[in-house]
Amino acid sequence: MIKTLSADEIEDRLRVEFVDDARDRLQSLYNAVDRVRSGAMVEGEAIAQLRMEAHNLKGCGTAFGYPTISLVAHRLEDYLSGLNRLSEKQLDDLHTFLDRTAELVDRAEQPAIAETNQIIRNLPVRYVFDVKDVEVHNVEIMLVTPSKVVAKMVAGELAACGFRPVTVHDPIESIGLAVRMPPDMVIASLVMDGLSGLDLIRGLRAMSVTRQVPMALLTSVGLDAPALKEIPQGVGIIRTGAHFGDDFAAVITRFNLG
Repeated sequence: MIKTLSADEIEDRLRVEFVDDARDRLQSLYNAVDRVRSGAMVEGEAIAQLRMEAHNLKGCGTAFGYPTISLVAHRLEDYLSGLNRLSEKQLDDLHTFLDRTAELVDRAEQPAIAETNQIIRNLPVRYVFDVKDVEVHNVEIMLVTPSKVVAKMVAGELAACGFRPVTVHDPIESIGLAVRMPPDMVIASLVMDGLSGLDLIRGLRAMSVTRQVPMALLTSVGLDAPALKEIPQGVGIIRTGAHFGDDFAAVITRFNLG
């Protein structure tokens, strides 16, 4: 006779399978990093593998009760964005990402919000400039935009100013990320599919955990555009193009973030 499993038993079995699968994936990634270091694997192949597994872990972590793993995987995706070569420093950084993920996989209980915040903030950051030339701020800015072109441009500008950008393309996904790991600031594109930047900011300001987070809308329209008349009080406006630098500096000064 086949025993019918309860919902809790099915959930427990799926969690065990996820943990076993995650350990296998991590071991494969450890091997990839070590092989690149020894010259036995080309960098591009390892980067592609890391990107694929980071994406898989980001999607599966929350679904199987490991939301912090998803957050670490998301930061790993950001770290790998635009990366084509691997220096010794970057190999060390990738090893750190894998170590943090492995520790979370092996934990019986996932960390609370305060510890999660500490774990994420201590993850490596990859800068595309010499950090000696720029004052690095311990300020994390969540950039929410569906456009990869805008994301690359704006995130590059934020990083060049010494801030730590976290890019999210799906506004719905950004809500969960902001609640689990409140950033120091949210910048959202005004126009997005499914949920506009204006509605996203309204939603985040309605929740106690993100109510006090400074927020700004990213837009290509002029300040006299009708759409901007509905912006809640206290929300900044950052225009793309020639106005970006001045608008961003004004918002940072206004919220005392730089």
